[in-house]
Amino acid sequence: MSTETSGLMSIGDICSETGLSPDVIRVWERRYGFPVPVRLPSGHRRYREDDLRRLRLIAEAVAEGHRPSLAVRADEPTLRRLMTKQDAERHAGILDPLFEAVRALDSDGIRSRLQEAQKGRSLRDFLQQVVAPLLDRVGMAWADGTLDVYHEHMLTEVLEDLLRQMRLDLPPLPQRGSVLLATLPGERHRLGLLMVALLYAASGLRVELLGIDVPVASVAHAARVLKVDRVAVSLSIQSAGETTRRLLMDLQERLPEGCRLIIGGQGAARTRRVDGVERMAGLDIL
Repeated sequence: MSTETSGLMSIGDICSETGLSPDVIRVWERRYGFPVPVRLPSGHRRYREDDLRRLRLIAEAVAEGHRPSLAVRADEPTLRRLMTKQDAERHAGILDPLFEAVRALDSDGIRSRLQEAQKGRSLRDFLQQVVAPLLDRVGMAWADGTLDVYHEHMLTEVLEDLLRQMRLDLPPLPQRGSVLLATLPGERHRLGLLMVALLYAASGLRVELLGIDVPVASVAHAARVLKVDRVAVSLSIQSAGETTRRLLMDLQERLPEGCRLIIGGQGAARTRRVDGVERMAGLDIL
């Protein structure tokens, strides 16, 4: 990375990570007061990790049709609510009854509505249009006190059962290759891992799951023993950042030669790139 000060990023780094142009970033700085760069003695602008994370969210919001004047002035929780609300409105016909089933702790109702939502949708559309927006909506409701933590836990258990069963019904195709899935130390969110595992299984790959909170050395050792050709790591928003980036660099060095390292999840988009580590866009598996 081209930085003159450790931990700070150049505007070129920011642009490569967000897809924004230098002109756009400078216009936002003048017009809306964000980002506020650090000025080096040389006069060059440098940006913080927090600036990068927020700019990624802003870029996503603007791409979804929100006005820059609103998105740039919004803080991170507000930006996430904007995008969650848009998804909820787009798919209200299925999300509203699902959300009410979660509120009522109606596990049978959640299952039946999820099964109904699968009909007429591709697997990716089911995950992107139903599962992911529902999780976002329930997570936001828990954060603002509308739902309690046990509502979120029940939904998680129902979804884990469903996603595992769907995956186990899909036989691997030997010629398609194999993938090992895990989360890194400190990351305990399992649903993203199961969603990606299901998509890999649907594409014919042999899927091996190590689960959550796995030491880097253990992931690398398992990749060798299982002779997989790729390792996929799921990152949530909570695990994004420089600590995760260092863990990925460590894992990359330990993996067998020729084994691809792929990251996905909301945290992947908010973690600075590591050369040679591939990044999934949404649920587009690699």
